[in-house]
Amino acid sequence: MLNLLQIVDNRAHSRAPPQEMLNQKNKPSTSALPLTPSAGRACTGFTVLELIIVIVITGLLAASAWPRFMELKEEAHRSSVAATAGAFRSAIGMANAACIASNFAGQDNLPSFGAGNVDFNANCFPSSTNGRNGNVNRNRCLQVWNGLLSPAPSISTAPTGTTDFRAQGGGTTCRYTYRKDAPTSRFFTYSTATGAIVVTNP
Repeated sequence: MLNLLQIVDNRAHSRAPPQEMLNQKNKPSTSALPLTPSAGRACTGFTVLELIIVIVITGLLAASAWPRFMELKEEAHRSSVAATAGAFRSAIGMANAACIASNFAGQDNLPSFGAGNVDFNANCFPSSTNGRNGNVNRNRCLQVWNGLLSPAPSISTAPTGTTDFRAQGGGTTCRYTYRKDAPTSRFFTYSTATGAIVVTNP
């Protein structure tokens, strides 16, 4: 009988889980616990020092990019003047050739050129569109501009304004000053005596 009780007791002990396993099972898991400020660094955004550093870096980048921006702006103005002067030179050349071919020196309203309203001086160069074949003034220089270029950049004879160019003239010279870039140091001249175009475009 004693042996039987010992066998039963041994089987009961063998089936029961070790105490260490029970302790481990009842121990709360730390992996499932939410993080607290003490468990990790809280998200607090930028510090004042970090913001200052960002501002300083941004300022340095802007300062280094500004000269390049101004250089590109200057180049755009320079290209605009060069392109307009080139188109004007080509138009003068074609008008002169048409005048010579038609034996139209000193006459008005050459029908085979442009809108048919360009007037030519004795040298077969455009001088106006209002029937004047002699010396030019600012209004006749304006007429030559609009008579030769299509579409023409905006232009006026007023000393100030928002147009691209200003027309001036006297004697045998028209001057077209670019005024989108202050100071107005970019311009080109047209000689009604020789047809020469001289560009000043620093």
